Amino acid sequence: MINTENVQLTISLRHDLAHTIKAYAAEEGKTLEEFVVNALWELRKERGMKQLKEIQAIGQRRAEALGIFTEEDLFQFLES
Repeated sequence: MINTENVQLTISLRHDLAHTIKAYAAEEGKTLEEFVVNALWELRKERGMKQLKEIQAIGQRRAEALGIFTEEDLFQFLES
């Protein structure tokens, strides 16, 4: 089960970075919390997509090593 409780974190940022984050949040009409949470979700999504692409590349290399280049090749491999 996923724990959905909120946890309050306190962080320290350089003044220029804090100012930039506040400005970006204001530009998007979001609170600071909304902006940071959305940015972290986007980062999490990007990292997940990167991992998926790495897994796909491994699978493609393994398939090609087995002579599987097309869906037809895959179906023939699975039937054998």
